[in-house]
Amino acid sequence: MERFLVIYNPSAGKETVQQKIFQIAREILTDVDVSITFISTKKKGDAEEAAKVACVEGYDLIIACGGDGTINEVVNGIMHSPCKTKLSILPSGTVNDFGTYMGIPTTINEFTKMLKAKKTKLVDVGKANDRYFINVISGGAFTNIAHEIPSETKSIFGKYAYYFQAAIEIPTQIYQSHHLYVKTETESFDLEALVFMVSNTPSIGGIKKLSPGAKYDDGLFDVVIIEKAPPFALLEIFSGFASGDHVNHPSVHYFKTSQISIDADKEIIMDIDGEYGFKTPVDINITRKAIELLVP
Repeated sequence: MERFLVIYNPSAGKETVQQKIFQIAREILTDVDVSITFISTKKKGDAEEAAKVACVEGYDLIIACGGDGTINEVVNGIMHSPCKTKLSILPSGTVNDFGTYMGIPTTINEFTKMLKAKKTKLVDVGKANDRYFINVISGGAFTNIAHEIPSETKSIFGKYAYYFQAAIEIPTQIYQSHHLYVKTETESFDLEALVFMVSNTPSIGGIKKLSPGAKYDDGLFDVVIIEKAPPFALLEIFSGFASGDHVNHPSVHYFKTSQISIDADKEIIMDIDGEYGFKTPVDINITRKAIELLVP
């Protein structure tokens, strides 16, 4: 008999996530020989600890239900364990960049089909100092937006809450900048920058082509650094986000690397897969094909 551990965040998303995962469990139990254990997270760190326990106790699959922050915790629990239990993601937060990019279904019927099919892919995992991430680490202007929005507002308005907050923040933050010191395997440089993003997939902050050439299994990060620039130049850059053309702008640095170190003239508080409070300096490395993920 297989054993699944479900880790869910009851406050993630507009729907009641526990109702959805309980229905999926009922569907699975009708014709699959499996036992399912449920853990509801109550505070930061609960999902990570539960994932560690699942790995140590030899569970066959962890199902992480929640937003990017919950998934990040589960990834850290798996990566900090000697045995790497397979991972399944049921996205239920507001943005869900990684799950959306990987095409993970969110309906009961399609998610149940995915669990029964047991198809997997190996995905890369990044490490920033001592924290792992599966999608992105970013710092500078606008990276605080998601954390300024009350959870109740996210539940009501979904991704549109981010657009409302961005409209408030952009007029003041476009004039902010940081002097960055950047080092990769092949080069070192410094520049005055508005924001930087080191990503494992193209989707960041709900923008599907913000890092357009990124691949989850190529052993490389895609790095986007937007230099300090006048408002008209930033408007050109922002207007290219939807198509991915912004990476061709002269004020945008876009490159691939498996290792990067970033420091700044003043401390930058960063976002790592939805977790806020991570600070520069940061050394970022990638582990290729580190986690086995269920996919459609």
